[in-house]
Amino acid sequence: MNKIIRNFIITLITVGLMIFTIFRIKILGDNTTQLFEVSFFNTKYLNDTFVYQITTLVLSFVIILITALQTKLQSLNLLSLKKIDGKVTPEPWIGISKKNKDTWKTLGRNVAIVISIVTAVVVYFQVYQSGVIHNLTLAIFALVVIFALINSFVEEITFRYTFASIAEHHKLNPNISKGFSAAIFGFVHYFGVPARIPGVILAGFLGWFLSKSIHETKGFFWAWFIHFVQDVIIMTALFLTLQ
Repeated sequence: MNKIIRNFIITLITVGLMIFTIFRIKILGDNTTQLFEVSFFNTKYLNDTFVYQITTLVLSFVIILITALQTKLQSLNLLSLKKIDGKVTPEPWIGISKKNKDTWKTLGRNVAIVISIVTAVVVYFQVYQSGVIHNLTLAIFALVVIFALINSFVEEITFRYTFASIAEHHKLNPNISKGFSAAIFGFVHYFGVPARIPGVILAGFLGWFLSKSIHETKGFFWAWFIHFVQDVIIMTALFLTLQ
């Protein structure tokens, strides 16, 4: 079997199994899929989120190992957090023309701000309007930030790093991994937050853009950072409004 096809099949199976696990734990609340249970937080949301984050974090390292073996360890280079700059490939359909002089240092920052505003608006109409139940203390917010760091890392490894690594290793057109990332990440967010069609559109675009950042910077920083900021917004809203 062609190595490229084989590696994409392995990656799709790996990502598919991770999505299955996420769906079982996060959507269905299936305790049999969890590695363990805790009850030391004062809300069910925090307890369930803690278990979910640790479980998926462990699985994400398994994914990193599988991808590294597929790419003769070359994929590990894409995990660099020091590579935050690079030339931006023109994308006229989102306003990045050939005359654009911004590099990823500027574009990453600007997009992080814009997408965060959009996410906050969508989350407000889908979550906050249900009513605030909990008070947000500094300690709880710190915990939410930690959860957001883990969750964004796990999802970037699962939905971006995997496909980008295979495409980079085989020197394929980056649009292939961007397409996989956008389609799969958008689809799973139909059941997430933001949800339904707005969630699919927003997550699909985010998946495409963050994949672009990995390819063009050859690093993980912007993908993880931009996703992290979105998760802080989303998880804060969920904590405030869920029992």
